[in-house]
Amino acid sequence: MIECGRRLPPAIFLAWVLALGMFAGNARAQLRATPVAASGVAYELEGYSILAPQGKDWFELKRDRQTVFFGKKIASRTHAFVATAVSALITDKFETPEAFRDYVSRMLPLRGDKRHTVIANRVEMDNLPGRFCVRHYTKAEDRGAPYARGQALLAETFGVSCLHPDNPNLNISVSYTERGDPAETSAELRAEGESFVRSLKFTPHRP
Repeated sequence: MIECGRRLPPAIFLAWVLALGMFAGNARAQLRATPVAASGVAYELEGYSILAPQGKDWFELKRDRQTVFFGKKIASRTHAFVATAVSALITDKFETPEAFRDYVSRMLPLRGDKRHTVIANRVEMDNLPGRFCVRHYTKAEDRGAPYARGQALLAETFGVSCLHPDNPNLNISVSYTERGDPAETSAELRAEGESFVRSLKFTPHRP
């Protein structure tokens, strides 16, 4: 089991688990893959909207009221790239942005699981126009990837986590994760991921 700092993880941790589940292959039977017809299409979800990732060969893998999950078709069997947006209710209260930053730091995965080892976590303040927003980064080692022939791959997650400006109990996290051999790291894919993260907009949401 992946260990985090608290019993009830916020949206940021849920997104990370969902991404690793996709890489592990154990969630594919439950996910439906629908080609994204055009980049820039707005997805209206609970308390926020997000644009579909830019670029070619993106697929919508999961969507409900709180979550949308995209995957990128890539030729390499060891290289994978996903983009995720999740909202979740939390009960904790925060008086300052720094308090929320420290909360997110505690919520990031600490040890991974039998397959994944967390190498690094980082959280810092962000200037998105939410109630409180932080930028987060997680780096993990994947030692059981299919087709990797025993080679350890790196999974890096970049994203933002915010409290909704109307409802401070609604936590929204938008992120992208790239997994593969370090030589497969793609600046072009990460630019698409950054564009996805920065497309976050808040919509009215009352407690």
